[in-house]
Amino acid sequence: MKKLCTASIAALLIATGGTAFAQADAPAEAEMQLSQAECQTIWNRADAAGSGKLSAADADRYVSNFAAADTDGDGALTSMEFMAACDQGLVHDSSATGAGDGVQGSDTLPAPEGSPSQY
Repeated sequence: MKKLCTASIAALLIATGGTAFAQADAPAEAEMQLSQAECQTIWNRADAAGSGKLSAADADRYVSNFAAADTDGDGALTSMEFMAACDQGLVHDSSATGAGDGVQGSDTLPAPEGSPSQY
């Protein structure tokens, strides 16, 4: 009887562990999908000059795969290509990336809790 219980618990742990890993990946992908309003806001920020196109260098902050987004292969993204790339999850808001652990207006990190202040 102990062997049956042990085997059942092991099987349950293995089954739920695989499910937990599969579900852990899903929210990260869903977070990458932006709404059309968010995409439009990012486009407006990226194309601040109003040229109607973004070069690879301009799009680099916002587009994870420029080649996939540039469907006509002309080396620039139009608004339509940008919005289509956004629908595919290729666009991200650059303000949501990076470490972000510093203190605004300072080139030093905050002192750890409990450490003496430098000032």
